[in-house]
Amino acid sequence: MSPTFVNPPCPFLPPIDDVVAAAEVVALGKERGPVFYETSLRYGQSRWRTGFPAQALLQVNRALSTWFRAGEPVLKQWPLPYVVVSWLMVNRPPDQFLGNPRRHFQHLATRMVEPHKELRVWRAWACWYLAKAVLPEAEFPADWKQIREELVVEPTFAEIRQQLLKLSPANDEALWLKALEWSKPWHLNSRSNLRQQTSVQPIGMDRLPVVRDLAYAIWPRVYPGIISEAQIQYMLAQRYDLGVLGGDLEERGVCFALLKAGSQDVGFVAFEPRPQDGEAFLHKLYLLPEFAGRGMGALALRWVTDQAQARGLQRLRLCVNKHNSAAIRAYLRNGFEFHEDVITEIGGGFVMDDYVMVKKL
Repeated sequence: MSPTFVNPPCPFLPPIDDVVAAAEVVALGKERGPVFYETSLRYGQSRWRTGFPAQALLQVNRALSTWFRAGEPVLKQWPLPYVVVSWLMVNRPPDQFLGNPRRHFQHLATRMVEPHKELRVWRAWACWYLAKAVLPEAEFPADWKQIREELVVEPTFAEIRQQLLKLSPANDEALWLKALEWSKPWHLNSRSNLRQQTSVQPIGMDRLPVVRDLAYAIWPRVYPGIISEAQIQYMLAQRYDLGVLGGDLEERGVCFALLKAGSQDVGFVAFEPRPQDGEAFLHKLYLLPEFAGRGMGALALRWVTDQAQARGLQRLRLCVNKHNSAAIRAYLRNGFEFHEDVITEIGGGFVMDDYVMVKKL
């Protein structure tokens, strides 16, 4: 009787002619060498072909728990399966359960145990990065409860790459980069590779119309799904009227700057020194979406930090919408910590449901 296969084979996993039983992996006990590695990959192919992509990912995960020396023969035929992780997530039929790989790999990386703990942690983060690249965060969110309670800081591309180079004798870094290259057609955050000089340019009253125009260009692109369209329009009218911006600058001492890529204005930042409280309050930091991920947000935060320290202030404080995952992630990476939750009525029947985050200088 022929096996019941519902999915075509994954081209990056060993081919199988029949269903592989879990007992084949269990029978290996604590063995974690080449036989375990290839058996886990074969079992992963079996779970994929029989319609269980979430279980297939788990088996690929198990294969990545194997520690190899450089030049291990099995790796010549079946390289470390980073591209398999991307392939399974991209090719999973909509009616087949995938789980939440982004959250799974986050948990795995932060709860890893020995043996070879450090390398396995960074392999998990590498797989997390692949999930982040191809799966929409609205459908596959991070575990923000764990991030907040355990102060988890998600690593950057450069950090993952550096650690794989440092820790792996089995070419992890190159194979992970190949998987990312393979993922490019499905990459949710693809952007042009323009290399332009970036800068922060402090401005006065005469450039506030640029801030207003950028806000009206950015907010309708970054806030849908976070707040309603009606609230977006209400808050733009409330906060980016030129009279309001001018009052912020002249009466409250808010400092404004434009973020520039070459000669192009691509975002803005504004903070208010509050010497009576020993802190600066970050009111605004926004970028056109196509310029996100190029280090410009970090550049703006460094500028605010330098300005606050020059004034003898000890802290930066900000409020960020609880559903603005990208911004929260950026602030955590730049040294901010969760301080408290606040819900603020802003009129028009709308509220702001925010985290207050603080960075000590």
